[in-house]
Amino acid sequence: MAHKRESGNLYVVATPIGNMGDITLRALEVFKDVDLVLCESAKETKSLFHKLGIATSVLALYKDHSETPYANVLEQLKQGKSMALVSDAGTPGVSDPGSQMVRIARENGIPIVPIPGASALTALLSVSGFQVNPTLFLGFLSEKPSKKRRELEKARETEGLIVFYESVHKLPRLYPLLEELYPQTEVLVGRELTKAFEEVLYYANPRELAEKPPNAKGEFVFLLNHRKKSLKGNSDSSDM
Repeated sequence: MAHKRESGNLYVVATPIGNMGDITLRALEVFKDVDLVLCESAKETKSLFHKLGIATSVLALYKDHSETPYANVLEQLKQGKSMALVSDAGTPGVSDPGSQMVRIARENGIPIVPIPGASALTALLSVSGFQVNPTLFLGFLSEKPSKKRRELEKARETEGLIVFYESVHKLPRLYPLLEELYPQTEVLVGRELTKAFEEVLYYANPRELAEKPPNAKGEFVFLLNHRKKSLKGNSDSSDM
């Protein structure tokens, strides 16, 4: 009787968000060992692999709306081939493409293995100095102004940290909205994290942010310390 062949693994691999030194040893091992790397952009991933000296083949993966999404990829995984999933930068599925592939692979019994690494979210949390529990992560705010307002209004229900990404060309509209909805809230802004012109800027409130905004270039992550005044300065119970 023929033995059923074990399926290969799907590795979800974080890549640097700016500083090449942030690639992990595990990521390098996975890239060398897998049969194929599924990516957001073949051009971007090939450029990364050229810098890292990786020769593994890559395949651009687009959202599949068919009745049997990623059928060819799944068949190869079921036959025992292992693959890595990457986005252009950062962690797939965390405000980056990849969640559909992971979900469908799991539904088909494919083992999913996380290979963590650089993240703008955790990078800014780590240097905030605020108690991080709880933290509400909104990802990229909506492109539509009305929906963006609703997202930020809803987030006010959270007494804790609120973290989100915003595109640079939308910053002028963001600042007045924060002044209106979070007038007394501390703001931490991470600009170009891990890159040469990285900045982490603290503002006591959104008015200060609007009066002295960061240079409107690069990629941004925002953190709002939305807690009652009486809770400010409380340290995490895990602090040493």
